[in-house]
Amino acid sequence: MTKRIFRIEAGRYGGETVIGTVDAEFVDAMLEEDQEELINCCTSADDEDYKGLLPYEDYYMWECDDIEHINSAYADSGFVVTEVTNEESKYDYSETEIDFEPVACLYSREAYSQNSAPGDDIDKEKDDYVPVLHFHSSEKGSFGCWFIETDGEPFDKYKFTFGIVETNMGEFIDSAFYDGKELETEYDYNDSMGKAYYAEVGYMNKRWHDPQHKYAEGAEDMKMFWEDFADNVEYEKKEASTTVALNISAEEIVGEVGTIENPGDVDPAIEPIIEPPVVSEEEAESYKDIQDQLTNLNADGNTGIGEEGEEL
Repeated sequence: MTKRIFRIEAGRYGGETVIGTVDAEFVDAMLEEDQEELINCCTSADDEDYKGLLPYEDYYMWECDDIEHINSAYADSGFVVTEVTNEESKYDYSETEIDFEPVACLYSREAYSQNSAPGDDIDKEKDDYVPVLHFHSSEKGSFGCWFIETDGEPFDKYKFTFGIVETNMGEFIDSAFYDGKELETEYDYNDSMGKAYYAEVGYMNKRWHDPQHKYAEGAEDMKMFWEDFADNVEYEKKEASTTVALNISAEEIVGEVGTIENPGDVDPAIEPIIEPPVVSEEEAESYKDIQDQLTNLNADGNTGIGEEGEEL
């Protein structure tokens, strides 16, 4: 069977975010300033004429990333999938994109800080507070993509999932998976336009920070995450296979319809459909049109119109 290639992309909004350790004196001073002044400090640090307080000596904003460095779409920006049919380019954007909603995210890890110095009630044996700077460039564009190859099967949204990293600057896509395997993010055609800068200082308790390596393939907690994801997939498939009755009576439907004399008498020999049928986009639109007609029938008080215009 001919193999098929699909390109998966997240939404058009996201950006680059770094979280790094800085001098405590800088954090304490900037906690008293507004965000505009903090951004000015971060973006003017390499200006020879700048005489302000620096996060640390030889500071450069995108290199202050010893805790986190993220460059991806916002977690709520959605996903699209495109089948790649152009053999000459995997990045042919003349192909049709299809929006889809994943069943659930696989995990969500935290990288937060507090906007105040730690108090005297901390557990000095367990807590490990460090002064940090969050810096984020909010952008519009593309933030990498993922490719999957199948043995001829269509793209299956039930096999796709993703990880999230939560920060003071927002929630971002951290990773992507298909059929139980992590996908490599490709940035060859990564292109975005900056919209605004955001920055924040504070103190991070590294005890509560979830570093990315804890969520790598084979990590201790990943087995539990995959089990939870499998349960979500099973539930969503059952929900998708459940038939929901239209809120109309048989008398309101134009044409002949079948009836069930004993709707409570279920034949146990009939196996329920657990996989949604695969239909073309054209078929899906025609089904939607029929459903809309049935749902809206008699909405204006008419009893129905037949094919020849006669009143029914």
